[in-house]
Amino acid sequence: MVNYEEKYSQAREVLQRWVDNQSHDRCWYYPDLFRELAAILEVSPTKEPLLPPLEEFKEGCRRYQQEEFELEK
Repeated sequence: MVNYEEKYSQAREVLQRWVDNQSHDRCWYYPDLFRELAAILEVSPTKEPLLPPLEEFKEGCRRYQQEEFELEK
């Protein structure tokens, strides 16, 4: 039998760690977060996440920063 309360608690802990993370690795690529949640919820990935090309990654980070700084105003 699946213990949904335990799964909820585990998923909540994973998300809380990510939300509390204030370092520079919080850009827009979160494979570890999704791997942990997938394992807790028993979701099998159909493919591994891949990093996008460097320029696309940088652009995503730039947009992320811009959006975050605009929210702080």
